[in-house]
Amino acid sequence: MVRGKTQMKRIENPTSRQVTFSKRRGGLLKKAFELSVLCDAEVALVVFSPRGRLYEFASSSMKNTIERYKTVTKDNLGRQTVQQDIEVHSSA
Repeated sequence: MVRGKTQMKRIENPTSRQVTFSKRRGGLLKKAFELSVLCDAEVALVVFSPRGRLYEFASSSMKNTIERYKTVTKDNLGRQTVQQDIEVHSSA
């Protein structure tokens, strides 16, 4: 049996939306775990529900991963802009 394509729009029914959120959140957390184990990747995932509840997964320390992210993005900010400009101009 083939599933139909899911249309990417907001689910209007609040009960259906909550059920979908719960199922997809669980799937996302599972995929994050699998990626960290199978590929030995450092993974940190943060999800806030529509009601503001926090769900998170970290393969190591969440704090250390966030600090690493901040450092890398701060260090690469100028270089990424140049790289993005090169990619845009070379594909045009």
